[in-house]
Amino acid sequence: MLETLHDKVTGRVRFKVPGLNRSCFLKDLLERRLMERRDIISAKANVLTGNILVSFNTHQDPQRIGQAITFILDEAQTRKNTIEPPAVPAARAGDAPARTSRAALAPASTWHLTHRDAVTAALQSHRKTGLSRALALQRLAAEGENRIPDPKKRSAWDIFAEQINSLPTYLLGAAAGVSLLTGGLIEAGVILGVVMANAAIGYYTEDQAEKTIDSLKELVHPEAEVLRDGDLQTVPAEHVVPGDLLVLAPGRYVSADCRVVKSSRLTIDESMLTGESLPVLKSTDALSGKDIPLADRRNMAFMGTLVTGGQGLGMVVATGSHSEMGRLQVLLQDTVRPQTPIERQLARMGDQLVLLCGGICGIVFGLGFLRGYGMVQMLKTAISLAAAAVPEGLPAAATVNFAISITNMRKHRVLVRQLRAIETLGAVQTICLDKTGTITQNTMQVQEFQCGAKRITHEDRRFWMNGGPVSPLAHQELDWLLRVCVLCSETRVNGNRDSGGHELSLSGSSTEKALVQAASHAGLDPAALQQRHRRLKMTHRSESRLLMSTLHRHDGRQRILSVKGSPPEVLTLCSRHMIDGQVKPLDESGRLQVETANERMAGQALRVLGVAYRIVDAPDEKVREEDLIWLGLVGMSDPVREGARELIAMFHAAGVETVMITGDQSSTACAVAQALHLSGEKPLEILDSSELSALNDDTLKALATKVHVYSRVSPTHKLKIVEALRAAGRTVAMTGDGINDGPALKAADIGIAMGRSGTDVARDVADIILEEDNLEILAMALRDGRATYQNIRKALHFFLATNISEIQLMFISMAAGIGFPLNVMQLMWINIISDIFPGLALSMETPDPGVLSDPPRDPAAPILSGKDFRRMLVESGWITGAALAAYGFGLSRYGLGARAGSLAFQTLTLSQLLHAYSCRSETRPARHAEKPPANPYLNWAMAGSLALQALTMLLPPLRNFMGLARPGLADLAVIGVTSVLPYAVSTCTKPIQTRPAP
Repeated sequence: MLETLHDKVTGRVRFKVPGLNRSCFLKDLLERRLMERRDIISAKANVLTGNILVSFNTHQDPQRIGQAITFILDEAQTRKNTIEPPAVPAARAGDAPARTSRAALAPASTWHLTHRDAVTAALQSHRKTGLSRALALQRLAAEGENRIPDPKKRSAWDIFAEQINSLPTYLLGAAAGVSLLTGGLIEAGVILGVVMANAAIGYYTEDQAEKTIDSLKELVHPEAEVLRDGDLQTVPAEHVVPGDLLVLAPGRYVSADCRVVKSSRLTIDESMLTGESLPVLKSTDALSGKDIPLADRRNMAFMGTLVTGGQGLGMVVATGSHSEMGRLQVLLQDTVRPQTPIERQLARMGDQLVLLCGGICGIVFGLGFLRGYGMVQMLKTAISLAAAAVPEGLPAAATVNFAISITNMRKHRVLVRQLRAIETLGAVQTICLDKTGTITQNTMQVQEFQCGAKRITHEDRRFWMNGGPVSPLAHQELDWLLRVCVLCSETRVNGNRDSGGHELSLSGSSTEKALVQAASHAGLDPAALQQRHRRLKMTHRSESRLLMSTLHRHDGRQRILSVKGSPPEVLTLCSRHMIDGQVKPLDESGRLQVETANERMAGQALRVLGVAYRIVDAPDEKVREEDLIWLGLVGMSDPVREGARELIAMFHAAGVETVMITGDQSSTACAVAQALHLSGEKPLEILDSSELSALNDDTLKALATKVHVYSRVSPTHKLKIVEALRAAGRTVAMTGDGINDGPALKAADIGIAMGRSGTDVARDVADIILEEDNLEILAMALRDGRATYQNIRKALHFFLATNISEIQLMFISMAAGIGFPLNVMQLMWINIISDIFPGLALSMETPDPGVLSDPPRDPAAPILSGKDFRRMLVESGWITGAALAAYGFGLSRYGLGARAGSLAFQTLTLSQLLHAYSCRSETRPARHAEKPPANPYLNWAMAGSLALQALTMLLPPLRNFMGLARPGLADLAVIGVTSVLPYAVSTCTKPIQTRPAP
């Protein structure tokens, strides 16, 4: 039984779902299946609490939603029983190794309960050397590649059938059925032809949209590091097999489900699987108990999750479809892509219009029947009018628009992963900018050293002090500092120096490469230094420690402990410092000197690192990060990207607030923010991580909309900042390029990653990727996102204003007793001419040059407001009035019949077509100086539609078939005047809105 809990704060309803707190399968299944329903606005499940929070239309009964959840639960249980794999028993002592079958290697609920040695034995692997190469090849051949099955795609027939499965199509079908029953075979054929034409156009546009979206799904090709026969190998993630020993390091995705067999401060972000936002600290101990949910399996690492800190080794226990992620995909194989909010809103509006128009057409039917018209005739007319009046292309307009936007952005080297990203771009209110690699170029250069109470600068590959060149290796503390920087890094020397004999070929982070290059400029040989002092152990930065340390061989049994990182943190580990080549106690005066130098360098917008070391004579496992010798500070600069300040100004003009998030110190961040004019005309507000950690969620939420810079932040802090901004009601975009940006990129409404300098992690979780790392492209993407939303509004405005005019014309004529201006065939013709080609052409409008001068839209606001509907009713009234005037002229001159009806038909059709030009802008009259950009698609659509309309006057067979008369010169003059008049009145009465000059 479901327990229903009403949320008094939001007005939404929570359902307590049995088993949800133990299954990520149900979490994702419930969310996605519920979001397919049109009556659901949002659905968010939590595997930790077992609740699902559902928001739906107020007229819906919560009991109906509960029934839907129960049905999904029953269906999920049925499917789960068919794929639930058997448990793998722990190996017993004395058992002979046997050939491992697929069933034995399948995932089981007992891996986390089994001791790591038993897991290793069961998989015939080794906890230190991994699988043998031969056995790995055998398992790859037997088990297949480590791939998650692709979800079932919609077939061509499914796409086509969806075009027919709509209320407007049902109305057309009813009209065709009535025509067949009354002997109107030709009319029925034409109506069915309209249905097929609409379906064919809808099929083509959706098929092209799906192909465009599918082509963007595979943007990266992940690799994995495994130990086989004791050797470290990099293999494609698809070649990982059960029993492989997977290396878990920061920034890497877990390639398969693993039992953690070694962990050193290992933390993994599992939010995409369990919903837990904070990284999970992993251990190697076996768990005990029953029904332990995924979120609590602290000794397991699951496919698709992200390593955020520390390091470790994982024994692969399940791959491909047998992994937790793969099993979830199997459960969801029949799930289709959920609609975006705009698509759902348009579909809901379309259904409401059908009901509204159906009611009005019912009144028309009743009036006609009371006035003596035949029931069959009125039935055919009413159904045809309802079908023609409802824009069946309304829901498809969003999909077509999104597909066009994705294609256009791709031409500008912007890759868009999801349809919702296009929609969200138009509503972004705050952009969080990661400093390093996004605002700056992420090409670090060492500028200054502060060591031994001396200030030494580095410029043009030379070292300077007091205005003159110096030999860096003559200063022992600087010599040691450079050696420690080479050792305490993951940078690898790939080859010889460049053609100028200056720069080494290096691979690694930009910061570490800059340090190694500086050591090379000083005369050190980094490759020989790393070879001589072999690295024995490495401890990465983590959430709780902003420093890195490595342990190396020295002489005999001695070891060198090298440390670099945040100056305050490194300084707290030091008890001595090196001055003029001698190691002396570090007193308070010395510490104050270091802190003062650190503040001075950071104030110059330099990124500052502290460096220390220690030589010890002890077993490796007993070496501690304590009693270190302070060597000095290194200051590096990361140039701001060209055009960054102009981009910030552009965002401010667009009404978008900018926030900078950085791991640098407050003084460094302040210098960069002031150079960028980040706060605009407001005072610059900076919040340091030391203050951030002390704030509760409510306080941070209150401050989030006022702070411009966050300094010394960790990945968890970034996540908290994004969540606080969203909780404050802001639509947030997050930009980033590094490993530590991953969680925040995923949590933001839209994540934007750098494509060239960014890491695979950032690119893989982002919704949008800027291939060229050009910040100007970010503004272009924002412009295109807003333009997409505007184009949907333009198409919707055109559809509703013109289609309502048809109902008004028929209703007024019937109420006034002046007959039928239009017959069934003419209504079908208007449906083809005006509803398809001009509407699609409006979806291809070029972005307005001033679109970035408008404030961002409110994402909670409806796509059309009451003011918009009133404007459309007025415009449709002008079109209806023009058609009635032409019809009245025909009645006075020719009486009731085809000639009068022809005047109304031609005027109504032509004025609707011309109205497409009026819908191009909501705020500019025809003669306004700011003309919209040219739209050749609309011109071609208009030329084709006008040519087809001309055939109804010039081609006798077509004219006779549609029940039209040949117009005379006077008729043509009336048609010309009455057709142009609504367009002229509409454009000249628009509210003029001028934008300030940028």
